[in-house]
Amino acid sequence: MDIVDRAKLFVIDFFENHHDRKLVFHTLGHTMTVVKQAALIGENEQLSDTELQAVLVAAWFHDTGYLILQENHEDASINIAQSFFEKNAVPEDFARHVVQCIEATRRETVPETLAEKVILDADISHVGHENFISISKKLRKERSLCQDCTIPQKDYWQETLEFLQGLRFYTQFAVDHFHPVKEQNVEKVKKILADLLEKANKSTTDSRERSTAKGIESMFRLTANNQMRLTSIADKKANILISINSILISVSAAVASRHPFFEGELVPAVVVLFVSSLASLVFAILSCRPKLSSKKYGEADLKERNVNLLFFGNFHQIPYQQYDSAMKEMMDDYDYLYTNLIKDQYYLGQSLFRKFKLLRTAYNIFMFGFVLAAVVFVFSYFMNA
Repeated sequence: MDIVDRAKLFVIDFFENHHDRKLVFHTLGHTMTVVKQAALIGENEQLSDTELQAVLVAAWFHDTGYLILQENHEDASINIAQSFFEKNAVPEDFARHVVQCIEATRRETVPETLAEKVILDADISHVGHENFISISKKLRKERSLCQDCTIPQKDYWQETLEFLQGLRFYTQFAVDHFHPVKEQNVEKVKKILADLLEKANKSTTDSRERSTAKGIESMFRLTANNQMRLTSIADKKANILISINSILISVSAAVASRHPFFEGELVPAVVVLFVSSLASLVFAILSCRPKLSSKKYGEADLKERNVNLLFFGNFHQIPYQQYDSAMKEMMDDYDYLYTNLIKDQYYLGQSLFRKFKLLRTAYNIFMFGFVLAAVVFVFSYFMNA
């Protein structure tokens, strides 16, 4: 096991033992993303094997200090890394190189070496991501939790805009791949600020926003309860129909098994009743039969957010670790959460519509079959008379 793998295991264990619910941005997931980007940038910038290893180790440790303190967390990260170096007999030159890379992640730092440029660009690579707005919302939430106060949206996005406009990438790979998307995110932030200003002009208050949020939650809860109640009603109706049709089929079969039956006027009526009851029974059972999705979802679907995390038929094949990570990401992203709630309501409604459609067909067959059997019986009786 090389030094990078040992650092990985150490940091994962450190995050698990020092978990802080307030840190919704500086998580293990963020660290893993930085490591992945550092490897990608470092390979494209043709770092030597030793330099790339140092950068990757630094990427694993660079935010561990956040679990200890938020101010000057780089110092805490360096102390944690040095304790790891002592336990693993890391060469002094290599350890110093790692510490320099961690120091380079401080804000307002101008990197000097290529390795420092790589890790700095990797650490801020999220600004060149299409989901930057969602990611940035996590940072606002984290800062609000850590400061025990709500940071006003206008102040936060204005600060974010200034940060983006003053930001620069140092490696050619980052300039080519992250800078164009970063410029798009600048425009998105400007639009958010414009919308906030428009809301302010219309005197939209935070209390109004909170009452709307409560109304949305009540709407989802009420709709879900109504749909579950309708599902229960449909199942009860289907069970009634299954019981009645089962009795009618049994009685029809018993009557048909008698020898004189084939010589009387009951033959056509009983046949009609038997066939209609059987057809009605089939549709009633179909309305109650569970429908399971055969589609398989994987890690790519989770990243693209194509999986309904609230429906067991979608997530039952996904490994727990991936599901746990996706759920935590969803809980930290209101847009992602509401999208899943909407999907859950929609597909629950689709299932309920299918159930009632089949149940309606079953009742129609039962009703018309019963009437037709009675008409056939009366007709046969008078014909024989």
